[in-house]
Amino acid sequence: MTTATAPIRLARRFHIGWTIALFSSIVIGALAAIPTFAYFYDYTWLDWSLFGILYFVSGLGITVGYHRLMSHRSFDCPNWVKAALLIAGAWALQNSAIKWSADHLRHHAHCDQEDDPYNAMRGFWYSHCGWLFAERTYDDGQFGARVAQDPVAIWQHRHYAAIVLSGLALTFLIGFIANGVVGGIGCFLLAGVGRTFAVLNSTFCINSICHIWGNQPYGAKDSSRNSWWVSLITFGEGFHNYHHTYPSDYRNGPRWYDFDPSKWLIYGLYLLGLASGLRTASYAGSETARQA
Repeated sequence: MTTATAPIRLARRFHIGWTIALFSSIVIGALAAIPTFAYFYDYTWLDWSLFGILYFVSGLGITVGYHRLMSHRSFDCPNWVKAALLIAGAWALQNSAIKWSADHLRHHAHCDQEDDPYNAMRGFWYSHCGWLFAERTYDDGQFGARVAQDPVAIWQHRHYAAIVLSGLALTFLIGFIANGVVGGIGCFLLAGVGRTFAVLNSTFCINSICHIWGNQPYGAKDSSRNSWWVSLITFGEGFHNYHHTYPSDYRNGPRWYDFDPSKWLIYGLYLLGLASGLRTASYAGSETARQA
């Protein structure tokens, strides 16, 4: 190890150690603390309602904000809308938009190759979550430079930890106001920790399941596949084979009846004058490529 590379290696190892500690806390909380609390106290309708609301909000923050807006520039929007989407995305605990986009764009550029961060050729568990603990041999500069110049993304990156904590604190606060300390703990566990665990794993399914099982109606240039049921839990991201073929399309499900709430949100913002420059791509056999 040279003097120049030593700090880089130490930083990478610290990052891996922090990732292991954070991920382990979420997993232990979801698989142990949540059922233990349920056994002694159970969860209220408020806990379950907030779980669903925040799953929806943070999931769309990833699919619409991190993915289709920041990574692929499939549409544009005012900065305050972008900030709202990036706050929601941060609540999914998947790193800042700058880091997330760098990994995702590298995945598109090197899909199924050694430099693919979540290379499905290395097996299901590696592409699902094992890649989080692998030591990086590359930096984010090549693929993260564009997003790293966006002022809203810079703001989110600098305040990422505070934004994450605000989302978790919100669940405790709402539960506490409604049902005291026990209510705050229950809401934090279910709508905070449990919901984060659920959103993380639904997103991971795109990297793993959608590169191993499913069909390839838009081409087999890489391992990307369509999975209708993954679309149900990821708000449309399961049409992954289409996405890899036309990555800049604001829709992952191009047909009007494809279950893709993310495209419906983007189109809804467009109708309200809060989104512009919606990008689409034609594909073989379709006469509705420009319809939401």
